[in-house]
Amino acid sequence: MPLDTTSEESVPRPWYENEKKWVELQPFLLSVGYQLRPRYHPDWSPSWMVPGAEVTHPEDHLPCFKQDVLDAVRIHDGRKVVLKRVPTDSDEIKIIQYLLGIEDPRNHTIPLLDIVPVPPDNEFSLMVMPYTRRFNHPSFHCRAEFVEAMQKLLEGLQFMHDNHVVHYDIAPQNLMMEESRVVPAGSHFFTQRSHTGFPGIFSWNHRCTVGPVKYYYIDFGLSMYFPEGKDSALTTGTLRTFKTIPELSLTVPYNPFKVDVFQLGLTMHKLIDTYPALKTFRPVADRMTSSNPSDRPEPQESLKEFDKIVENMGPEKLKAPTWEKKGTISYLAQSAMNLIRKDYPPSQRYESMGY
Repeated sequence: MPLDTTSEESVPRPWYENEKKWVELQPFLLSVGYQLRPRYHPDWSPSWMVPGAEVTHPEDHLPCFKQDVLDAVRIHDGRKVVLKRVPTDSDEIKIIQYLLGIEDPRNHTIPLLDIVPVPPDNEFSLMVMPYTRRFNHPSFHCRAEFVEAMQKLLEGLQFMHDNHVVHYDIAPQNLMMEESRVVPAGSHFFTQRSHTGFPGIFSWNHRCTVGPVKYYYIDFGLSMYFPEGKDSALTTGTLRTFKTIPELSLTVPYNPFKVDVFQLGLTMHKLIDTYPALKTFRPVADRMTSSNPSDRPEPQESLKEFDKIVENMGPEKLKAPTWEKKGTISYLAQSAMNLIRKDYPPSQRYESMGY
């Protein structure tokens, strides 16, 4: 039965189609200890439509455009979490559980806090994960911040490969960081450049002053497990968002572990393109994105090459400020610009965060 989007008093409830399943789930989620935002309550009345209401920035105006991902609060401790709806028998759940079952300091898999089967038939389950933010927001203040992130991501990739897992979808939106030290005031799921989801001053700490920072791989929806190991692994197929990886083919088998290396190398290239001060690391990214898969190094080899560059820099150079190529517009300035915008938020301001 389709969800009724009006109340008995015919108050319009402007849910997007992809949001309606969360409204249906809200009572169940509340019963098992997870609170959704007011927008997703079945009896929600839009705050800006209440007679006489003077609401400048109604939080319940902020939607979610992701198909199967939504934020929530774990009631017993108030922790912000992210819910991801997946088939109960999906490989994604199995692979994350497998990786998290291995104790290794190189393990940077997103923690799995809970798995909630969805009634009535439990065909789908909700993976409950910590709320995190994209690893490159806020901007890197110095080389040391970039170095910490890439070292952890390289060792995390080697960990996955040593345990026969291919991620297969490594991109900025699937590389996350724990934000509590960097953004103590927190951020909003709708847009992580805001504490509330609306224009205003956005404050943060430089990572180099509050580290170490935890970095994570998320979104194992395309991941694969090869029990025979990485050397003999073969697969076929293309990736819509990675058209520059030369070996991808629907008919000719290739080694997907080498695809992972290319993807992380491509991410490194994008950061180097953004921050000219990071050009010293370009040779590492070049090798990782070699057109010949056999020329791409193991992640641990790239990490050794990376660390050698770091050793030759010295502390002063590592902590010297870096600037974005396009010219640095601080989040303070961006916030001030947003304050005078009349069209905020546009209908699809949501930033994809992976998961």
